[in-house]
Amino acid sequence: MADPVEFGSFYKLLQAVRDGNEEKSKELEWMLAEYEHAKDATSAYDEIGQIFCHHGVMELYDYTGTDNIRYINSLDSSVWNYLKVRMDIGLQEYMVKSMLSHAKDHKLASKISNKWNFKTAEIESNLEGLAKYVTEGIVDLIT
Repeated sequence: MADPVEFGSFYKLLQAVRDGNEEKSKELEWMLAEYEHAKDATSAYDEIGQIFCHHGVMELYDYTGTDNIRYINSLDSSVWNYLKVRMDIGLQEYMVKSMLSHAKDHKLASKISNKWNFKTAEIESNLEGLAKYVTEGIVDLIT
């Protein structure tokens, strides 16, 4: 991979919302809206990562049936076990699988490789690792 990417500001905002900071909820919504299309990305992997951050949070909401991060954080293990049975897949696997499907469906590797002058195969070979990286960050903060 090229330069390392990190999403510290995203994770800090997610943590603040998780901890009940209502003011930060709107900031997170704005950040997620910006990340959906990653127009301000600084590199190929930053762009994919931003898209994955947005997609991951949307999939978290879908998986749990709520967009209340503080409430999601309060779920106990029995609820997570129930969700795993109901969805027939664990949260992390669900999120990674969904991110990779999204990337494939929208031909992100090809589009991003053209935009940032990378080889498509290089981008494709790093998609799963980046999806796991973003997912682990979200799940570690929320569950």
